[in-house]
Amino acid sequence: WIGVVPRRAAEICAQHFNPGIRNPAVVAATGAVKMARAFGVSMLVALLSLSDGAAAAYLAKGLSQMLAPTKGNMTALLGEEWTLHVDPGPALALGFLPEEPTTLSPERRAELQAAVLQSHQHMKDFARWRGALLAGGFYTSGKGFQKVGTLCLLLERFFSVDDERTAECIAWLEAGFKCYYDPVPDECQGAPASYYDGDWGGIVGRYGWDKHDGNSDYGNVDYNDHHYHYGYFIVSGAILAHLRPSVLDNELFTTYVNTLIRDTSNPSPADSHFPQFRTFDWFDLHSWSHGIDPMYDGKDQESTSEELNLLYGLTLWGKVTSNRELAHLGATMLSLAANTVKEFFLMKTGNPYHPEDFVKNHVTGIFLQGKVDYTTWFGGNPEHIHGIQMLPLSPALELTRTKEFCQQEWDDILSHEDLGAMTKPWASVILTGSLAFVDPDQAYSKLFDFQEGELDGGLTRAWALYWTATRPGESVVGTPWAMEPDTAPSDLPGDTSVLRTVSSGAAPHELMFPAKSGHPIRQPLQTKVSAPIATNKFWASWAVADGGKFPIYPMPYMLNWDSSFDSPVLQVSHSTPRTSYSKANPDRIKTYSSPFVADLFMGAKEAGLAGPTVVSEGLFGAKVEVAGQTGATITFPVYSGMAYISGKYSGGLTPWISHHHGMASISKIAAGTWRFENRRGAEYRVYALTADGAFVDDSVDFDSEGHLNQMLEGWVRVALVNAAQDTDTLDAHAQAVPTDCELDVLADGTVQYKFKKDGAQEVPLLHWSFGHHLQLMSAAQADFAEGPRLGPLLL
Repeated sequence: WIGVVPRRAAEICAQHFNPGIRNPAVVAATGAVKMARAFGVSMLVALLSLSDGAAAAYLAKGLSQMLAPTKGNMTALLGEEWTLHVDPGPALALGFLPEEPTTLSPERRAELQAAVLQSHQHMKDFARWRGALLAGGFYTSGKGFQKVGTLCLLLERFFSVDDERTAECIAWLEAGFKCYYDPVPDECQGAPASYYDGDWGGIVGRYGWDKHDGNSDYGNVDYNDHHYHYGYFIVSGAILAHLRPSVLDNELFTTYVNTLIRDTSNPSPADSHFPQFRTFDWFDLHSWSHGIDPMYDGKDQESTSEELNLLYGLTLWGKVTSNRELAHLGATMLSLAANTVKEFFLMKTGNPYHPEDFVKNHVTGIFLQGKVDYTTWFGGNPEHIHGIQMLPLSPALELTRTKEFCQQEWDDILSHEDLGAMTKPWASVILTGSLAFVDPDQAYSKLFDFQEGELDGGLTRAWALYWTATRPGESVVGTPWAMEPDTAPSDLPGDTSVLRTVSSGAAPHELMFPAKSGHPIRQPLQTKVSAPIATNKFWASWAVADGGKFPIYPMPYMLNWDSSFDSPVLQVSHSTPRTSYSKANPDRIKTYSSPFVADLFMGAKEAGLAGPTVVSEGLFGAKVEVAGQTGATITFPVYSGMAYISGKYSGGLTPWISHHHGMASISKIAAGTWRFENRRGAEYRVYALTADGAFVDDSVDFDSEGHLNQMLEGWVRVALVNAAQDTDTLDAHAQAVPTDCELDVLADGTVQYKFKKDGAQEVPLLHWSFGHHLQLMSAAQADFAEGPRLGPLLL
């Protein structure tokens, strides 16, 4: 028989059978279930939600938005399964070169042909090609590889692949790669070599390792910028394979390129030699450049265009090697990153994620987790700040540098700069990466007057002229979420997971990458995780000695450790960004940052705990522990977007929640729930739960110093009360604790997060999301904002 259980009756039943549940929606459903079970009735509960299960994410409408240190306001979601969608079709369709426009005149084409021959001759003279490919460091050499590779492509386009000049160029590229995977000493001077670092699990430059120099090659040995450095080689490897497919029969060549892919973007947790997705952050949906050396403001990303170049390279390499999963993965990551870049890094007028007076800069500069600074690591001139977002030139650049954006950037910033006062290399970058989108004819005319060798180190004159002649920005690549889910732009089924191992996860080649241990700069001393270990994730600073004193940024909170007490305590901060205006342009903000100001800390009354130590990690966060000699522990699951900071107490510890200056007030709201207010007026909700997620009974209480009146085997959770109305939602979902998150990526551009949780399994998980999550989730499930609807109960 079919009936509907009255809501109030269900609530009464739920409170009788499980008084810890407070969420009204969950109360109604679980109350009915428990009532039926009590009377031996078989029941199926239909909670009608947005997708196939009640776990699908939806908006938590009772909770106000919370401002993150960067990237703007975050919005709360409920549910354990997030489904996002992008269209990988435009990225998959990108070729090696932009197509010639149909309007290209015979005269202009003849000019370009002549320029290609001139660039070829310039690289041939004095064996300049060799200096470009063997430039001493991975970054400069990588730029040289893509420079030569693009020249080879132009020779193919204008003179065919069989032309002797094209063949000569291809031979340069092939010889260059051989110097990296099978070097002959007398012929390969200047080719940087690598080690396999057995401490962290990665490919690092030998020079920095041997010299104990963390600054050499832009910090390659410390895992800085690997996606920039190795992306150039991966794109160039795909170019060589396209022009001379027989090189794919050379196992040493393919092993070299595949190993660089595994170092930067290993897709599979089954690969035991490299961390999964070293640089790409699947929550923020872009990469982080900074490696293992801790920084106060967290991880950073500067050159978004060089990130795109890596992901473009993954796509091309997957295509030329017939690795369809890798091609689709690269295209999906490229589409996601391109969308993120347009949302957060390249700012059109009206951008909602940054302060209005910062948006006037149009590009972010150095984008750290805790600070955004309109500058670069190497210079503060506008051509540096804007130009680093324009190189290298590749078809992938058109996914982010739209004509509308470039017009605003040119009109408001770059048109006011004197091109003649810039160095020639930087002027060539601005002309190709900006003016070519706005006024390609003018850009072409100016570039035509450049001499070969005056341009940026990654540009030939021929490539600069050809790029500009194709009128970049006028092609329509489509919005990144336009394609319907469950369709794939190839014969690979749309529901195919693309997280597959590369090169079968084999050990790195021992001659190319001799194994080393004992990292010369930063060893992973504060982690129980065995290599491979995450280096560029937000928590990586805590894996090194003294790293705990540096903040990490599991948005919207900031966390660090204070070791000044008898046991270390975890400090929690949420602060309002502070701004600093530009002296040169007083109407524009140069920098805004969120300083770490502790609101409260979480620890134990007992002395003698040691740590922090990272005990496990995934793609979205890690578990961090402080421990005593007798086995007592506090384990903190720290995840991007977590709505509460949580600590699980075990082995006989007394929770202590306080502040260096004490708390202004502590008051009990209900059994297991307290209101804490610090002396600056910040209000936090504090919860105490049993190990299975029930609220503790009314005998448990905090004293005026923030000590619990008894030891706890269970959870303590804290959450900032951002607005008065937030408490109901925070209270309703405090019993569900995120403990892990699984990722899947499908061939059709669908991205799935599946959060795991501890505590009350009936309670939907509360989690924060960024603006681009909502955008991409709307593409996957158009009605996800509506939330769950209690439907009829089938009895």
